Amino acid sequence: MENLVNQMVEVHVSKNGKTGSKSIKVCKVKAKSVLFIEVDKPNRKNIFWKLDKKNIESFGESPSGPFIRIKDGILLSDNKWESEWDSIGKLSPMSYQNRIKPHYSNHSKGWAPQYTARLKANSQYNYGGGAHFRT
Repeated sequence: MENLVNQMVEVHVSKNGKTGSKSIKVCKVKAKSVLFIEVDKPNRKNIFWKLDKKNIESFGESPSGPFIRIKDGILLSDNKWESEWDSIGKLSPMSYQNRIKPHYSNHSKGWAPQYTARLKANSQYNYGGGAHFRT
C-alpha cells in the first residue's frame, strides 16, 4: 500500500448495491489510515479524505491503473475536509483565540510572573523585599 503514495488511484465505493468511483491522489499512508487529496483548481481549494485501512476491501493494479475498493456502506464523505488556497498561511479565528496570553497577577497588578520572597529564619541575607543586602 505504501507504493501508492503520490499516485492517482481509482477509489471504488458502494452502498446498497449502487457503486461509484473517483480518481484521487494518495497523499499519505500510515499504519492505520490512508489520506487522499483532490485539488479543485476552479474553486481554488484542496479536498482531503481520511480512510481507515480496516475499511479497505481490496487494492491492487488493474490494466487501467491502481485501484482501491472500499467495503460496502463506507463512504469517503464520512471523514472529509476542505482547505481553501487563499487561507493557507493565514491565521484562523480559532488560532487567535488559542494564542498565549500574558498572565495578569492581582498581587502587583502587573503582567509579569510573580516570584514570592522566601524568608529564612537563620539566614545571613535579608530576603524581605527590595534589594538584597548583607545584614
